[in-house]
Amino acid sequence: MPVLDPIKAALTDHLQTLIKKMTIGSGNTQASSRDGGSGNPLFSKSVEIQRVDERTLSMTALFDSQLSTEQSISEVVLHGDNPLDTPAFRATFMPITKNTSNEVRIDILMEVR
Repeated sequence: MPVLDPIKAALTDHLQTLIKKMTIGSGNTQASSRDGGSGNPLFSKSVEIQRVDERTLSMTALFDSQLSTEQSISEVVLHGDNPLDTPAFRATFMPITKNTSNEVRIDILMEVR
């Protein structure tokens, strides 16, 4: 039996209260639905959360040019106040360079199904 729409809306409300920060890092493992957390967190920012509709959240964070690292960025994690919290979301991508000559803005849409 599918989850009813009012429950999905309540789950979306609750998820919005759990997510506080977005962290980018240099993890070396592929993201999966059974992830335990970020691999190697480098920078964390407070995340802007907007509710798109009763089942969808939009999350945004800007990592400005003041942040720089020698390591390539290859993962993003959404979590509570601590980067080592169990993540609500983790994704890996092709490595990018983060130095003082660029900004990285990450936008994530999350839907409760």
